[in-house]
Amino acid sequence: MNWLKNTFGSFWLTLPLLFLYALACAVATFIENDYGTASAKALIYSTRWFDALHLLLTLNLIATLFLSQAWQRKKWASLLFHSSLIVIVIGAGITRYFGFEGTLHIREGQTQNRMTSQEPYLIVRALEGDQKYYAEFPLPMAPLGKKDFDYKVLINGEPLHLIYLDYQPSQNPKSSEATLEIKAHYKGETQTLALEGGNDLRGITVPADIGGAKFLMEWGIKEIPLPFSLKLERFELERYPGSMSPSSYASEVIVIDEGKNIEMPYRIYMNHTLDYGGYRFFQSSYDRDEKGTILSVNNDPGKLPTYIGYAMLTLGLLWNFFARNGRFYRLGRFVRSQNIGAFLVAILLALALHPSSLSADENTLRMLSNLQAHSKAHAKEFGNLLVQDFGGRIKPIDTLASDYVHKITKKEKLLGLEPTQIFLGMLMYPNEWKQVKMIKITTPRLKEVLGVPLEDGYIAFEDVFEGNRYKLSNYVEEANRKKPAMRDKFDKDVQSVDERLNVAYLIYTAQALRLFPDMEGMTDKWHSPIEAIQTFSERDASFIQGILQEYFIAFDKGVEDNEWGDATKALGNFVALQTRYGSNLILPPSRIKAEIWLNHSQIFARLSYAYILLGLALFGVVFIGIIRAKSASSWLSKGLFYLILFTVLLHTLGLGLRWYVAGHAPWSNAYESMIYIAWAAAISGALFFRRSSLALSTASILAGISLFVAHLGFMDPQITNLVPVLKSYWLNIHVSVITASYGFLGLSFMLGFIALLMFALRHPQKPQLDASILSITAINEMSMVIGLAMLTVGNFLGGVWANESWGRYWGWDPKETWSLISIVLYTLILHVRFIKGGDKPYVLASLSVLGFYSILMTYFGVNFYLSGLHSYAAGDPLPIPSFLYYLVALTFALILLGGRKGDLEAPKLP
Repeated sequence: MNWLKNTFGSFWLTLPLLFLYALACAVATFIENDYGTASAKALIYSTRWFDALHLLLTLNLIATLFLSQAWQRKKWASLLFHSSLIVIVIGAGITRYFGFEGTLHIREGQTQNRMTSQEPYLIVRALEGDQKYYAEFPLPMAPLGKKDFDYKVLINGEPLHLIYLDYQPSQNPKSSEATLEIKAHYKGETQTLALEGGNDLRGITVPADIGGAKFLMEWGIKEIPLPFSLKLERFELERYPGSMSPSSYASEVIVIDEGKNIEMPYRIYMNHTLDYGGYRFFQSSYDRDEKGTILSVNNDPGKLPTYIGYAMLTLGLLWNFFARNGRFYRLGRFVRSQNIGAFLVAILLALALHPSSLSADENTLRMLSNLQAHSKAHAKEFGNLLVQDFGGRIKPIDTLASDYVHKITKKEKLLGLEPTQIFLGMLMYPNEWKQVKMIKITTPRLKEVLGVPLEDGYIAFEDVFEGNRYKLSNYVEEANRKKPAMRDKFDKDVQSVDERLNVAYLIYTAQALRLFPDMEGMTDKWHSPIEAIQTFSERDASFIQGILQEYFIAFDKGVEDNEWGDATKALGNFVALQTRYGSNLILPPSRIKAEIWLNHSQIFARLSYAYILLGLALFGVVFIGIIRAKSASSWLSKGLFYLILFTVLLHTLGLGLRWYVAGHAPWSNAYESMIYIAWAAAISGALFFRRSSLALSTASILAGISLFVAHLGFMDPQITNLVPVLKSYWLNIHVSVITASYGFLGLSFMLGFIALLMFALRHPQKPQLDASILSITAINEMSMVIGLAMLTVGNFLGGVWANESWGRYWGWDPKETWSLISIVLYTLILHVRFIKGGDKPYVLASLSVLGFYSILMTYFGVNFYLSGLHSYAAGDPLPIPSFLYYLVALTFALILLGGRKGDLEAPKLP
């Protein structure tokens, strides 16, 4: 028993294995980014040593469970969710070694009963006399990884040796054709063969006569017969109205099983699969002419045990929160027994906007003055008018104007004008507005190139043209050729200014004003004025031209004389036209009002300051009490708590309104996920840790910082349509759970940070600091347990979503892999307490701060630095922000400072 305890059942083995596993996965994601998935699999994911690591971790878990005797201590919740991991590993092993995947391509009207494999094979066909022989070997190849092989095939009792010589990956990035060179040796004769194929292509058959036998060899994906057939009756592709973006696509098929005399019609579409005969078919892609479909095919005997494991895991983790003999419940009792205050460190933020300078002629100045004085009320009416953006989304012009004007100016207002006033002015008086310095510019070098004063923060549209020559043409082309990581500030400013100029041009030419539905009802696309006049029938075009002219005249009258009655009436013509010909896309008035309110309230940006200021105030009240060894003011603490709670309610209202306006859950892009993480952090403090002013203030500050980050500018706050695969209830379940976990783990990071500060301030004459540290540590661990549970469940729910959507739980995509890495690292952190010295509060504080860097990598690093399904950067990394270096330096400085006084022992839990 002792040898088992000291080897397989030891946490001294568990922790290094967990760290090695996380490290291997992390290295693999960078290999995949630089050299492709095949290389990552060849070096790590598909290797025997990585399989052995899984086996060793499983054996270690079994031994640990056996030695802990959890059943005797009635630790049923812990036993259940730890046992679930064993079941999941078994299910995953069955899937890997006995399941297979592939694709099925069918054209309309055709019947198909042969799929193609996902993995490539080296296939050998031989004819020796009258005997035929066949052999195949799974053989994925990669630029990196071990390639040597020596396969043996018996032909009429004689061995045929197939020996690796060389591998040449494709040199053409648009083609995946590669060449595998092998040496074939049979009956004393040797030939060298070059096999052209690839990891996702059919191989080209190469004939050979060797030793008196005839051979046909190929390397590539193979055909796999199905025990039934599928006939494609029709493929349907739906697009978002007025755009080329797919909304959904579906295949109307007939399952033909002649052996069972079955012909069954079925509709396959995203997140709606066909299950038949042990196979699952998923809508994957389609032919460019939209006359054929590509289905993913999956045969998975490990699905049942895997899903059972997922269910056990979820139930066990939930049970763990309420088990009275569990650690989480005991930590809660300890926290409730403490009467301590709070401490928090945060940053006071000040934003300064450079005043814009105006350089324009007398007519322009007069026009601007009239717009400022007369147009505000009419612009508000104009903002309610509906428009269709280039993604096909119908929205009020108020939203379009806000997005475009902010993109151009980087301001919410300019020259005392609201975005809709500016938008209208640019539409109606383009020549005058081209003289207005309103386009944001940053670098002095670009100002020199354009010949504008260095002190100016803005340029005019006409500043970038010299006659018909665009001054930035060569600079834009050069910047676009560079990889993002190689672009300097000048390159970025060139690209940003070029983008702002293009947006301004869309307004000046009214291309952005897609007001007019198709009056013949042929499409759902809405048209800009020029498009409508050029493409509509002569009668309809004449009508459009008439109401436009009427509005232009009325608008001029309003600007000059401040008489807007005719302009308001002319707006009614546009509304009537949209109602008559675009009624199927018209938004209800309540939704329009909600969206405009969101635009003008700037609720999430303003809440960031409210969270930070309230959190700082609560910190100040309680920290002063800690230093003075006195209880914090009860009425003031309660007052701040209710103010924070009110802020959380406003945040919840904002999320609900964004959900209502968008028509889908507000966590489908980076901006939305950040405001959701902020909400999760705030709600964790307000509901779960409201008894601790420390946790509450920390959560409030964390929420404020998260909202502030969401509005820094590299995240796009625009509401957009969903891509087809995201139209699933699994999106709401998976993303909401996994993203909320970041809020709890972020709170754990902040609490660890505070604890390290308190360690640095420890003094024998201030025992109240020790009490605060112990309480912080307990709350930290509770928050980490909740965060890890949600991250784990959310990650496995993502596996269910992936399996239900495209037939694969796990594809080693960098995002899902880094989520797994974070799970492993936080599991390691929570189990460090089982080794000698690992249960000290200083250890947990340090590790909770360091562990959060894996979350930052999961959320930001993968999104912007690695390629994959979840990536925003497509593998072209952006420069690492300089503040991150300071944060890392501050982290290690605090760990070192706190470590000098980190001998505080952990309390015994009640």
